[in-house]
Amino acid sequence: MTEIHYGLKLWSHNTNLIDDATYLIRTDTFQFIELTIIPDTDISPFLDREIPFMIHLTPDHYGVNIADCRIREFNHRIIHQCREWADQLNARYIILHPGFGRLECAIHLLGEYNDPRIIIENMPKQDISGERLVGYSPDQMKDLCQGKFGSCLDLNHAIKAAITLKKDFHEYIEEFMLLEPAMFHISDGSFHHQVDEHLNFGEGDYPLPFLMSCLKGQKIRYVTLETPRHSHSLHDDVKNLKVLQGM
Repeated sequence: MTEIHYGLKLWSHNTNLIDDATYLIRTDTFQFIELTIIPDTDISPFLDREIPFMIHLTPDHYGVNIADCRIREFNHRIIHQCREWADQLNARYIILHPGFGRLECAIHLLGEYNDPRIIIENMPKQDISGERLVGYSPDQMKDLCQGKFGSCLDLNHAIKAAITLKKDFHEYIEEFMLLEPAMFHISDGSFHHQVDEHLNFGEGDYPLPFLMSCLKGQKIRYVTLETPRHSHSLHDDVKNLKVLQGM
């Protein structure tokens, strides 16, 4: 059975953590870094590390929104930057959020790419400001992936969408699993909230054994921990990893 490869989440301004992160990769505590690209940051601290990377799209609070046709050129510039970083870091995947607004805008923009590294992440149905996100259902994900992109199944996002839609979250996740995700995101969360949240394992009420069973049944098992970091160290990440590995 293929082992699970665990990913450590960093942002490109976390240059103070890259040495410690590199150590955790080289000692096989984690197996890769998922690096979120922040505008006007420098790639240099991450180069020549000889460790595996995944690249994640710049967060939407920096103005990125693939589902907004009005900022098409800006979206392309940001995606281009992510692809450049992926080239230089030899990243396996580039994870894109499909955004909020019009599904057809996201489909059209993504249709202009033929990069096999691109995978699309599913979303909750609504964000913290009440915006309706796209990519919250398996059918929308099929449309976004267009038969040429893989998917990243964010288990927390799937549960949040199921809560909003009043669906059984077990069945809803199983529908997403039929898309054969290339990788996963995992965190704890609360069934009392339908908006996105990322809690440490044990702080929420998600059934972690069930979520881990989803991962253990897959051929390809890359999973990034999207849990909070309450200090300027990676101690919380290691602690959360040990909880998962004990499942």
